[in-house]
Amino acid sequence: MLGIVVALPVESRTLARRSVRIGQTLALGADIRLHVAGMGPERSAVAAASLQRGGIRALVNWGCAAALSPELSPGRLLLPRSFILPDRSEVSCDSVWWHRLADRLADLAPVTAPVVANETVLATPAAKRTLHRETGAPAADMESAFLAHWCLRQGIPFVAVRAVADDAGAAIPAAVLAAADPDGGIDPLKLILQLLRHPRQIGSLWRLGHQFRRARDTLTTAAARLLPETFLMP
Repeated sequence: MLGIVVALPVESRTLARRSVRIGQTLALGADIRLHVAGMGPERSAVAAASLQRGGIRALVNWGCAAALSPELSPGRLLLPRSFILPDRSEVSCDSVWWHRLADRLADLAPVTAPVVANETVLATPAAKRTLHRETGAPAADMESAFLAHWCLRQGIPFVAVRAVADDAGAAIPAAVLAAADPDGGIDPLKLILQLLRHPRQIGSLWRLGHQFRRARDTLTTAAARLLPETFLMP
């Protein structure tokens, strides 16, 4: 059985027809279990352990990532061969499985360079530039490197499929950060109130939403290729 860990409900909608709340597991057919974990390494590790207890024998991390390199545009597919942890050590995905996915998704031209872990939201272009300069990684997320390391210790094959949701020059509006809940979701009422107080941020939010839709479309396309074949699971 295959396990898929996704951080946020909005990302899970590229895989599932109905909404899945944070903390829930959904069966995508007989052999796939999708768990929406919430953002960050601790929540993703809890989700992976729960899926392991349920009998999975391989794990996918699915969702969005932030571009660090100015060469990466929103919507670009990421299929990293390895992941950089905060201590700058590197852990690889399952090589045989990765090659299967790379062949299946080749026409989408996935970026295969390492993705670096970041334990907090990269809210400013300056923060992205710093992490890119320090690691050389073209993109970052908050879960995949930690899950890769966890799977290595557990002896579980692991791969990650991500899409760029914000480019290197994009900032996360302060209104969004203020409206975020502890799991990384957004309280709609808080967001509306923040935007009423700071209407100049509406343009930045619209731009971010447009970029996310491009990432969502890419993930939806990849899901249509991979779900019917159980992600070519080893």
